[in-house]
Order: sequence, then structure tokens, then C-alpha cells
Amino acid sequence: MTTKIDRAVHANQLIRVIASHGRRFFYCVPTDRYARIELDPRGRVWFIDDYSAKPIYTHNYGNWRGFTHGGTLRDLVDDMRDYIMTGKRIGSWKITRPREDGSNTWGYDKESAEAVRNAAFLLPIVDADHIRGHA
Repeated sequence: MTTKIDRAVHANQLIRVIASHGRRFFYCVPTDRYARIELDPRGRVWFIDDYSAKPIYTHNYGNWRGFTHGGTLRDLVDDMRDYIMTGKRIGSWKITRPREDGSNTWGYDKESAEAVRNAAFLLPIVDADHIRGHA
């Protein structure tokens, strides 16, 4: 059984994987800063934005002031929060979701998208059992 702290570590590992490939979402070049997830003393999940450096309370379903990424990545951060809080893993299809034309929803080049998927699917936060042949 994993703890919230363990699951926050897994979320931060996923952020680093995403930030290390392709368009490098969750990484800010000018500040050389990666986004990260933190837990407050009450066990609530905060996203620290890579560009704005603002802590964003992920349990607020309204406006995320200081979040500098689009809706697809906000949804992914929501999924990370849910994983941390409940252990519900993120569906593998959400990681650089392929399109019929060979592109993907994140706009990553093919090699970068594959590298992200390969690394992410090894992390416990992503539900890739069917891809690994365990389901």
C-alpha cells in the first residue's frame, strides 16, 4: 500500500518525464525550473507552476490563478491529484494521446511522444498494465 507521500513522488516523476521531452511541458527554460506537486500539512495537493512559481490549490475546481498550461495539462494535473488522494491511476491513453493522423494531443514529435509514453508507462501512477501485457 502506497502513501500520499509516495504517490506525490510518483506524480513528480511523471512531471519530470513530461518536462524532459518534446515541448517540455512543466519546465520553464528562462527560470530553469520544473513544476512540482507538494502536499500541505493537511494532506492537500498543491501544484507549483514552473513559469509563475505560484502554488495552485488543485482542490479548487474554479480558476487556477497562476497555472500557465492549457486545459489538457490541467486535466492531467487533476488526475495526478486524484491519484495522490485515492490511488486511482491515470489511464495510459492520456499520455500524449495519439490521433488518427499520427500526431498527438500534446503536439510532441513522434520520437518524443514515444519516449514520454515508454518512461511514463513504467511509473506506478500510470495504468499501463494492458500495454505491459498484465491484463
